[in-house]
Amino acid sequence: MAGASSPPPTPKSPKLQPPLLERAKGPSGLDKIVLRDPRGFTAEVRLYGGQVTSWKNEQGDELLFVSSKAVFKSPGAIRGGIPICFPQFGTHGNLEKHGFARNRLWLVDDNPPPLPVNSGIKTYADLILKPSEEDLKIWPHRFEFRLRVALGPKGDLFLTSRIRNTNTDGKPFSFTFAYHTYFSVSDISTY
Repeated sequence: MAGASSPPPTPKSPKLQPPLLERAKGPSGLDKIVLRDPRGFTAEVRLYGGQVTSWKNEQGDELLFVSSKAVFKSPGAIRGGIPICFPQFGTHGNLEKHGFARNRLWLVDDNPPPLPVNSGIKTYADLILKPSEEDLKIWPHRFEFRLRVALGPKGDLFLTSRIRNTNTDGKPFSFTFAYHTYFSVSDISTY
């Protein structure tokens, strides 16, 4: 048809960059995993303690509290974030307060099990803790502690733990466990 104009081009939606997972050095040279989402959400997980020490929303606001007195080196626990208390919470047992998991070096699982297809989670890291010979002297139970730290599609932080008894004799054991979360608040007097 003469004089007919073609419809204006449909604007293409911007392509999002794929989610990022980065291994980096933190304070005192300790390894950390940084999870980044294209919309700006981030989380940082220290291999020392398997501990989330930062979780930021898309505006860059820090949602977790880490003490200015926090020491990021062995043998002490990192003060703040989300410490993993295992195999004992508090002083309810014979071990050091909150157990030893928060004071151990965790390993990255480079071949983790897949997430369910409908989960919407694309940015995650999997860590594993197994007892050392030193650990077995103070708590004589073999285990495998798997921790998945994930950023959800809306910036939510998900922690999933699986603790498996790997004792060769098959004997059960008891433990206590907690995520000891320290949230950041702008003014504590308002809560």
